[in-house]
Amino acid sequence: MTTRAGSSVDAPRMSWRMPRVLMYHNFGEVPPAGDPEHLFVSVESFRAQLDLLRQRGWRALTLDEFTATLDGAPAPRKSYLITIDDGHESVLSIAAPILAEAGIPSVLFVPPGVLGGPIKWNPVYADEQLSGKSEIATLAGTGMEVGVHGYDHTRMFGMDSAELHRNVVHARDEVAAMMGGTPRSFAYPFGTHDRDARRALEDAGYTVSFAVAREHGRFAVDRIYVKGTDSLALFRFKLSLVYRFASRVGGRTPWLRHQVRTLIQLVKGDKEPNPGERAIPESR
Repeated sequence: MTTRAGSSVDAPRMSWRMPRVLMYHNFGEVPPAGDPEHLFVSVESFRAQLDLLRQRGWRALTLDEFTATLDGAPAPRKSYLITIDDGHESVLSIAAPILAEAGIPSVLFVPPGVLGGPIKWNPVYADEQLSGKSEIATLAGTGMEVGVHGYDHTRMFGMDSAELHRNVVHARDEVAAMMGGTPRSFAYPFGTHDRDARRALEDAGYTVSFAVAREHGRFAVDRIYVKGTDSLALFRFKLSLVYRFASRVGGRTPWLRHQVRTLIQLVKGDKEPNPGERAIPESR
């Protein structure tokens, strides 16, 4: 698959001062099997993070407001978009009510081919269930918009045209049937993408797609991975321009990743960086 000259997939990278996009996965207490990827954000931490954003003057954006900034509209000096991946049961039971209570919009990305079943892409979380399609459908018309996360959470890298169609177009159509309206946003499973994946999303008519640190314009917007182990100080640091720079550069330059890890550990207050900590994690 070739890329047309001037395509959005090869657009200039996003401004450093673009709104922050926060990425969550699971909410509540850590399960008995453990949480090695630190996906579970406790209710207390989630509420504290939202309170910090409000107290420090950060403005929550709808997806419409966020995409308007991609089209050139001026962004508020401190603004953010909340995104959530996968569609775990805790999203509907914990996150959605908290966000609704606070009047904060968000976007949930789901892989329709595996909804209602267990996590299959990471055996550590095999006991965790995804919400069913009928449960996700109850979000229609609420402040939590639903987007696409591939068809069955397969990495979007090196796919042929048939695989891309299944994960981009067929997945979109299933979510549209489920929600009663065509989804317009996409998040790459594991944060992985290539030029063909970005092109497929543009050709399919999506408005925007999200990566993690592998930022590449409108169809690979970078996000901040909020981990269950993040202290409030570290969460605040992740909102900074320093972290944005370190995350983007570290995501593209392997030899800098160690420096990013060290920087994060210093903010945490640890004396030595944890060699197992990935400063630029991929979306789960």
